[in-house]
Amino acid sequence: QQASAFSTRELAEASARLSEMYRRGLPPRLDSAVLRAAYVTVRMPATVAALQRAAAELPFSPESWLDLGAGPGAAAWVAPCLATLVDENPHWDDLRPARRICADLSRLPDLKAHDVVSLCYVLNELAPAARPRLLDEAWRLAAKAVIVVEPGTPQGFSIVLEARRQLLEAGARILAPCPHEGACPMTGGDWCHFAVRVERSRLHRQLKGGSLGYEDEKFCYLVAAKEAAPAAPARVLRHPGVQPGQIGLTLCTPQGVQILKVRRRDPAWRQARKASWGDPWPPAAG
Repeated sequence: QQASAFSTRELAEASARLSEMYRRGLPPRLDSAVLRAAYVTVRMPATVAALQRAAAELPFSPESWLDLGAGPGAAAWVAPCLATLVDENPHWDDLRPARRICADLSRLPDLKAHDVVSLCYVLNELAPAARPRLLDEAWRLAAKAVIVVEPGTPQGFSIVLEARRQLLEAGARILAPCPHEGACPMTGGDWCHFAVRVERSRLHRQLKGGSLGYEDEKFCYLVAAKEAAPAAPARVLRHPGVQPGQIGLTLCTPQGVQILKVRRRDPAWRQARKASWGDPWPPAAG
């Protein structure tokens, strides 16, 4: 709907401007209607998909949801309830029913607690010194859980890792993706990230100059809860390595990163054939 007010050329130029901002590591300045329309077209589907993937790890169905730095409102597409969206930009048009609050994230108004508080692609757009305060606010406002989603880059991972440390110090229990609350074993330039496939619309392909009908959004995430819940014994960190008669799974475990080789004769063979990057291991029953 927003995109229909502009020509494909205008949207493509705006999309290119957004891409340049991201390449330079700058928060996108969505101060015009055409930039917002381009953002909704080329970025919002991936944001929704990443947040949806992270939210799938919640062990409960939220009855209230607060999204800080909401932008166009990805959480409104993910939450199973009416979401409260907080953003400093007053010009967003809600694409889904939601409660919207216009506020500076550094000076949040008096907000009530919600079951879930999400920070989706937000912390990376703040100055490093401002991140701990907003995360503290998110944790204070969360009745049950906080979800953090960041780009699947080394920088995004470092932000999530720092959020993990801060939340653990605040008494959080880590639900996902980590199968433990000890030191992160990802070292030596490696980083923990995942991917979700996003279907592209025809306009999306035109604006991104792509020919494929999909793109893979790389992201890092964290789900932290007020109370403990059963966690996955391990997490698949890579695409499974498939060889004749053997599948190799790179797993994050409480004992560190381990390689599990499952052979055709092993009882876990059928499960390993279905395993995907980011899945818990072994898979939950059912």
